[in-house]
Formats: sequence, structure tokens, C-alpha cells
Amino acid sequence: MATIVLIRAGCTDYDDQHRLLGTLDLPLNQRGVDQIREAVQVLNERGIRLEAIYTSPEDPACGTAHVVAESQASAKVRELDELRNVNQGLWQGLPEADIRKRFPKLFKNCKDSPVAICPPEGETLSDACQRLTRVLTKAIRKYDVFAIVAPEPLATVIRCTLERRHPRVSACLCGEEQKELLQIIEAESFDAERFLAGEFVAPAENSVTVASSNQENAR
Repeated sequence: MATIVLIRAGCTDYDDQHRLLGTLDLPLNQRGVDQIREAVQVLNERGIRLEAIYTSPEDPACGTAHVVAESQASAKVRELDELRNVNQGLWQGLPEADIRKRFPKLFKNCKDSPVAICPPEGETLSDACQRLTRVLTKAIRKYDVFAIVAPEPLATVIRCTLERRHPRVSACLCGEEQKELLQIIEAESFDAERFLAGEFVAPAENSVTVASSNQENAR
């Protein structure tokens, strides 16, 4: 059983504007910097000592991971291509509300299977989940306590898979609306069966969420 600390990448201007970030490299804004400081504080207050920090290679997540690592002497940062954010294709940079207005039938038809929504020249959440499986299964077997730093909506893909549940259709573009600063999850494996099967269940009891004042005030 591994303890996984899921840390959402610090906020960018696109996050504040509810635009799709996808694989774009944007710098953290001031709120994002404050979020990272708060994440470090939470880890220190809880006495969490990470053995490794896995991160998406994009700037928001990578920058977050390296700041967290400064307070975790024994944790090395591993930037992995498998952890790159969901490729949202031609929708990247567009406001979420505009996409929903332009493609209402798509979201209605995919209500029961939001992981199948595929942006033009992009990938589905199912595609992202499948490429995560090998690397995170290996990490769970190797470490007792480690962190994953990921931007949205990849963080939602990871969270739902670890909790063995399916995301709501409202979470398929910019992630779940309730975006905790970090989440501590106990897991024996990275089991994508329920996520890929489109089965929605209530959040599992194997996780503890830690709210951020910055994130609570964001919406």
C-alpha cells in the first residue's frame, strides 16, 4: 500500500480565465506561487516526507514540483512524458464556456461517457489514463510515500482512477470544480478499470483532501 500525495499544479492565468490549458506551457501567476507555498506548508505541518516527486513536464507542474522538492531533501523530481497533460488539441487556449456553447450535442451525447470526448487533433481522457497506467503502477510498487504533480484535467484523471471512479461530464475539460490544494490517497495499484468502463461511483474513502484558501476563493 502506497501513500500518494496528489498535488495540483500552481495556477496560471488560463486557469483563472477558465481556458483550456492542455499541453501549453504557461508561467505560474501570483496565485499559483502562493498555492505552492501553501502546499509546502501543508506537507511540513503534516510531517510528510516524500521519497520521490513525479511531475508532468509542462511548466506549471514542473515549476510546482521543483519548489516542493526544495523542502523535501530526500525526494528527487522525475519529469515524465507519460505524465504530460491531456492534449486538448485545437481547443487549447479557448474558454471552456465557449466550447460548451459551440458543441452542445457533443457534451449531451457524451454525458454517460465523458472520457470519450475527443477535441480535434487531441486525445481523450481515456487515452491519457492508459498512458499513465504503467508508470504509476511501477511507482506505487516502488515507493511507500511519493507525490504526483499534475495540471488539470490530468489531475482529475489521476484522482478518479486512484479512487476507482469515473469523472462527471463537467470535469472533462478543466477538471473537477472542487480543486483541493493537495490530496492524500492510499492505493495498492493504479486500476483504470472503472475509469475506462465509464462507471461513476461516489468518491472513495481511501483519500483525504486538504483544501486551499486560494482555491476555495477562485470560483
